[in-house]
Amino acid sequence: MTQAILVGLIAMFVTFEWCLGSCLITRPIVTGVLVGLVMGDLQTGIIMGATLEMAFIGAVTLGAAVPPDVITGGILGTAFAIATGQGAEVALTLAFPIATLFLLVDNVMTLFVMPFFLHKADKYVEEGNFNGVSRMHFLGGFVVKSLPRGIFVALALYLGSPFMSAVLDSIPQFVQNGLVVAAGFIPALGISLLAQMILTKKLVIFFVLGFAISAYLKIPMLGVAIFATIIAIVLVGLQNNNVKKQEVMLDEDF
Repeated sequence: MTQAILVGLIAMFVTFEWCLGSCLITRPIVTGVLVGLVMGDLQTGIIMGATLEMAFIGAVTLGAAVPPDVITGGILGTAFAIATGQGAEVALTLAFPIATLFLLVDNVMTLFVMPFFLHKADKYVEEGNFNGVSRMHFLGGFVVKSLPRGIFVALALYLGSPFMSAVLDSIPQFVQNGLVVAAGFIPALGISLLAQMILTKKLVIFFVLGFAISAYLKIPMLGVAIFATIIAIVLVGLQNNNVKKQEVMLDEDF
């Protein structure tokens, strides 16, 4: 029980990385070491952390792509491997299903609980209460992200790997199929939200250009990114030249 609580606290602690920036303490290669220290097997923790890091190395949230929860998968995969003494096989077998399962919990908390803190933060902004905004930032992160992850990890480790396997197997197939279908809408939703935030009348032409290059010229995403980088460099250079010309004209006026 004590080990389960301590491992849950590790999950809560590393989650706070998102409140202050990104120092990559959430990666399995770090959390594996911490779990190994708590569970008294540092060597296995390091080995399992490195093994799971290779498995999760591409699990990075980029745009609309939401991977399985790296923190939960890395911590519980390492913990179950140490607890059962069966090595990397158990870690890799359980890490991804558990990480995917917690992603559902995280999505529910984000959809139904996080808006409360966001609306409170908006209210504080209107009042000019920036201490209140900061308070909602950290409190929302703790209640929505950190606390559920810590409780989930602690309970999963306390109940053991057979229970977690039974929970995963008990999810009906139609529910899993529904989640797969629903996941197909997430990229479109993410792109629309991103477009709502960044698109202006001046920038929408570049969005259309990128879409046309990808859809009609069949250029892969890397090629589109290279074209975008070249265009950005050219535009920044032109803007700098205009600024220099204006400075020269001002100097001549004086």
